[in-house]
Amino acid sequence: TYTFNLRDGVKFHDGTPFSAEDVVATFQRIVSPPPDMVSIYRETLAAVDKIELVDKMTMRFVLKHPWRPFLSALTSVNMVVYSKKSIDDNKGDLRKVVAPGTGAFVYKEYKQAERWIFEKNPNYWNKELPYIDRVEMLHVPAWTDRGTTVLADQADFSWNVSKDMYDEGQKRSDIVGVRVLPHFGASYHVEINNKKKPFDDPRVRKAIHLAVNRQNLIKVYAGQEFITMDRWLSHANDYAMPLAEIEKLPGYRPDKTADIEAAKKLLAEAGFPDGFDAELMSADVAPHAQIMAPAFQDQLKKALNIRTTIKVAERSLLIESLNSGQFDMQLSTDYGTDIPDPELMWTRQLKTGGSQNTSKYSNPKFDAVLEKLSTETDDAARQKLFSEGMDILDDNPPFLMMGFADHLPMWRSKVHGIVQNWRHTQWGRLHTVWLDA
Repeated sequence: TYTFNLRDGVKFHDGTPFSAEDVVATFQRIVSPPPDMVSIYRETLAAVDKIELVDKMTMRFVLKHPWRPFLSALTSVNMVVYSKKSIDDNKGDLRKVVAPGTGAFVYKEYKQAERWIFEKNPNYWNKELPYIDRVEMLHVPAWTDRGTTVLADQADFSWNVSKDMYDEGQKRSDIVGVRVLPHFGASYHVEINNKKKPFDDPRVRKAIHLAVNRQNLIKVYAGQEFITMDRWLSHANDYAMPLAEIEKLPGYRPDKTADIEAAKKLLAEAGFPDGFDAELMSADVAPHAQIMAPAFQDQLKKALNIRTTIKVAERSLLIESLNSGQFDMQLSTDYGTDIPDPELMWTRQLKTGGSQNTSKYSNPKFDAVLEKLSTETDDAARQKLFSEGMDILDDNPPFLMMGFADHLPMWRSKVHGIVQNWRHTQWGRLHTVWLDA
């Protein structure tokens, strides 16, 4: 049981007082969504049995069993608290409104594909914060352009610039700062439709897992993003296997001779000794469509004679093809988590029937590991379960996993106070930022 005594005197941006009723309504909406709405974070709170209102400023969660990641799960940015008034006024559907929050900055304006504008909240509960009066978030899709914008003093800060701009920033330490920020929120992988032939055969997916040279894909992309080869978990995670150990394993080792031979044998056993034709979808982001997708296409052709046609689509539309199942393979960066414990990532994205399991992967052995993880609180035991899970995924892979991309923030020297957690996954809060005069 977790009881929360809430801060008194907090107000939403529309002036509505914050209370325990808002917290209860918010989390009830996640656990029991309105009709015709999908709650993709319901699994995050699967261990919650009851959400109870104690009094005006007190509420509590009662769990079905001890669950180690619970407090961490509540820190996810997706667990933002809405006012009960906003939820009731919109019948639970907040997709077409900008619901008021309680944060340090108040939403003022949004111009599509241009910028977001926020202004200082004069009624913020901490009267000392924020230090700055206004935030403009510019829409700059290309990572190189983001770095150029900061170097040219057209922007103060970017959470992620390209690797070549990071290198340039290191040379210009007189005007900008840069950093490598490992995290677990965005991986480079190729989604594979487990429900579509021939990918419904685990031997075909394992053949791709074995044959692709991940090191070469990462190397060809080196000027764009800083990617580290990973084995189903981000290298920023406490449960991850060291890179030196990963590179000894089939599929991950740089010498592909034995792996390609085993992969060809698997394809032949599956009935495709001469390969097959397939479609590879990619976002229209230039580095994806012009570098990573063609490099992957080339490897499949040379190693296994799998002949792919690349289809390009606007990045925000790719999720539609994933959800509808209208794809063969898709280059993606959506395998990740926004909290340190990777159990939730595996549950949402790899468990049979998971809300974000877009590959439609189903493996009873892996589901059994997840079931044990959900109730295990001992850290050493959890480490063994994560290792067991990775072995299962290597033997029967849902898709091709390459690695997680570290973010490369860049900021003008006049900018101070930005919180940069080394395992950062979501864009951080800016309430403690200040600028030199």
